[in-house]
Amino acid sequence: MSRRRLNNWVYGLGLAVLLVGTLFPIYWMVLTTFKRRGEFFTQPVIFTPKHLNLRAYVEALTAGGAQSLLDSLIIASSTMVISIALGLLAAYAVARLGTGGRNTMYWLLAIQMMPPVAMALPLFLLFRHLHMLDTFPALILSDTVFNLPYTIWLLNGFFSELPRDIEEAALIDGCSTFGVFWRIALPLVRSGLVVVAFFTFIFAWNEFLLAFSFSRTHVTPVTVVIPTLEASDSIAWEQVSALAVMAAIPPVLLVLFLQRFLVRGLSMGAVKG
Repeated sequence: MSRRRLNNWVYGLGLAVLLVGTLFPIYWMVLTTFKRRGEFFTQPVIFTPKHLNLRAYVEALTAGGAQSLLDSLIIASSTMVISIALGLLAAYAVARLGTGGRNTMYWLLAIQMMPPVAMALPLFLLFRHLHMLDTFPALILSDTVFNLPYTIWLLNGFFSELPRDIEEAALIDGCSTFGVFWRIALPLVRSGLVVVAFFTFIFAWNEFLLAFSFSRTHVTPVTVVIPTLEASDSIAWEQVSALAVMAAIPPVLLVLFLQRFLVRGLSMGAVKG
């Protein structure tokens, strides 16, 4: 066997092991949604349930899952829109106007590296004082606080990659600074904007600590509801798995829908700062 063929076999075997290790938990989670209570911890392990039904999905939705999915969608979408709107202006100002000085990116990275648990208590006390606990604005603002530095950092890299000659020519022709941003720079970073929007949505969709700290009964994101699904005497594993499967669908659909833009945006060198 040639060395090249041996390397291909090793590469294929490693890739197969990686795929099995990655996809098997997902397969097991989907499989659990169709099992009955007595089939979770049996010996030998049941890989194929005897009866396939959608009862777990119906029970998960009626137990608060439907409202939690809607709440998470509102929070993640609002966070994405606000982060993009503010991040675009801030990133362009840093990249082209030098706003904030030379060390702006370092300060943004320092803020991004701060663990959310360090800010959870101060934000909790602030929102309690403002009577904002258990509301959409509290969760949207807290997610935006942690997403915005990341958004500015990435978008700054995209704007920095653009040639200045095009923008300078537009300024000479009488276009305003905002006009250059809106008509020239923004369309050129469209693919990168999709990448940033995708990641900000995913971060807000998967966030747990802040959602758990600031939510009560009126606003219940899906990451908070999943651990609360219990039966009378045990954890309702089939409902937990069903709601987890439904919670994974929006990000997967988003990836499939934006795949072409994501690949193009990630290849633009967005992390150049």
